[in-house]
Amino acid sequence: GSYFLGDDDRELVLSIVRAGRKAVSIPIFVKIRLLDTVDKTIALCEQLRDAGASLIAVHARYRASFERNGAGARDGPALLDQ
Repeated sequence: GSYFLGDDDRELVLSIVRAGRKAVSIPIFVKIRLLDTVDKTIALCEQLRDAGASLIAVHARYRASFERNGAGARDGPALLDQ
């Protein structure tokens, strides 16, 4: 889940996408949540694309965080205005 979107697990996620791309002949679809900034989210999308993702869906809420409250919290409303 979104737990793996942190910097510590980035290479693991990218290696899973790379392995999937090598293993199958169908498109690889990836779903992510927003990271802390738009720039970080875009950078992740670019990394996933370069790893072999054919389509990236961005769920417009922040990744799970027990500290985050208010708009965009893990159970909060989507942030469609950013």
